[in-house]
Amino acid sequence: MIRFDAFLVALLIVLVGASAVGVISAQHEARKLRNAFEHEQNRAQNLDVEWGRLQLEQSSLTDHRRVEKFARERLNMTSPQPGQILVLEDRP
Repeated sequence: MIRFDAFLVALLIVLVGASAVGVISAQHEARKLRNAFEHEQNRAQNLDVEWGRLQLEQSSLTDHRRVEKFARERLNMTSPQPGQILVLEDRP
């Protein structure tokens, strides 16, 4: 009976140790995942800021007055004369 009790105690100690290792491993994995999550949240926030900046830049670059000024000054383009404009109608 004493041998059985000693075996049972040893088995319980091994099981408690294995359980402790499992808890430690799970906590470590949870911390790693939390750090990775926070890193990705920061990255997403930075990308949102950059997206807003790019949208603002695009709207300023595509402003009609800026495009027209660029066409007139750098490309030497002018507006067509009334006789140079043709209107084509779509036939059904």
